[in-house]
Amino acid sequence: MTTPPPSAESPEAVTEAVLAGRDDLLAGSVPSDVPPRVGRWAITVYALTMFGFQLTLLLPLLFSLAYKVQVIDPANKDSSLGFVLGVGGLISLVAGPLAGVLSDGTRWAWGRRRPWVVVGFALSALGALIIAAAPTVLVMLLGYLVVGLANSAVSAAINPFLAEQVPPEQRGTVGALGGATAAIAGVGSTLLGSFLTGNTYLLFLTPVAVLGLAAVLYVLVIPDRPAPEAARLGSVLDVFKSLWFNPLKYSDFALVWVGKLCLSFGSTFFTTYQLYFVQDRLGFTAEQAGRQLAVVGGLSLLALVGFSIVGGTLSDRFKRRKPFIYLATALIAAGLAVAASASSILLFAVGGVLLSAGTGAFTSVDLALASDVLPEKDKAGKYMGIYYLSSNIAAALAPLVAPLILGLGGGGNYAVLFLAGAVLVFGTGVTAANIRGVR
Repeated sequence: MTTPPPSAESPEAVTEAVLAGRDDLLAGSVPSDVPPRVGRWAITVYALTMFGFQLTLLLPLLFSLAYKVQVIDPANKDSSLGFVLGVGGLISLVAGPLAGVLSDGTRWAWGRRRPWVVVGFALSALGALIIAAAPTVLVMLLGYLVVGLANSAVSAAINPFLAEQVPPEQRGTVGALGGATAAIAGVGSTLLGSFLTGNTYLLFLTPVAVLGLAAVLYVLVIPDRPAPEAARLGSVLDVFKSLWFNPLKYSDFALVWVGKLCLSFGSTFFTTYQLYFVQDRLGFTAEQAGRQLAVVGGLSLLALVGFSIVGGTLSDRFKRRKPFIYLATALIAAGLAVAASASSILLFAVGGVLLSAGTGAFTSVDLALASDVLPEKDKAGKYMGIYYLSSNIAAALAPLVAPLILGLGGGGNYAVLFLAGAVLVFGTGVTAANIRGVR
């Protein structure tokens, strides 16, 4: 039996309005096409959930997987890390968009997004346990496959938030806040990881615990309803068919997708191998490298948060997205070039700060830009899943390609790896220049 959406005057609607801080819901005037302004409490819960989600994503990518690999297989750490991240990331190429489509069609009385938060958290805990206990690289891969499913589920639940519940005039600011929490999670990951190397279970389960606490708030606070009858899914084949969109018809969305792919690919070269760079090029131990990276991350955090929040605010005020993409492209490419030539932790820090400033400029308009050019607003889960497929492809393929580049000239060629990333990042600026529907 279909559960009807609560009316503006119903107790359910009033409860949702109070929790989300949406005064216009209480007033009973809700536009059918444009969502009302979102209150501070709902934004805070969204940001906290993004922080927990990003922590579960970034601690493995930036530190814990690399640390675990060099403990299990120190002689082949570069290729083994690329194998785990690359092959493990392939599952997200299917699971990410598929979870988005299934989330769009979920008709549980509890809502279309909430169940996916819970499922994602449970899978995240299982995957972390497998990786922590893994005696071999293959068992690590198994755990990382489970983590990939978990990330896809959580992503399907929270990524449609901007498109579905935030009006265009707030998307830059709210999206930038989400990006800032990702930056904080990145710094926290390396620092947290450096202090937890003595206990592998704590190393992998701590971020999952943070996600669990944030997920409880998200489920309790963020309004949600079952998918409408029209969104009911058919066969499995229908689900996969629904993942397709016409890139010629929706060329702006396609260009945004390719731009994110280029930027994610270039940045992944840096984030995946920064721990090994600091160890091999600069001579630090794993624990020392983690703490040095945390210091660099602290400086980078200031740049990223500053560029993200200011950029998002200015983007909303002046109704411009493209200039921030151009700025991001230049800063990230410059940061990769400086890091490629770094012979000291100071010079590496300069590269990291430039890269983070560019990442902040990008995240200030990233989700807002994708939401602005969304082809079908009533299928936000599907299209945001497809959008994030770009970064999933980068996460899967970049670690597989990187060992080939690192092997040039006898091995350990981090300079060429980072410079290759800088070239790819320039593609983001090129695609942005050709987007017509957004200034």
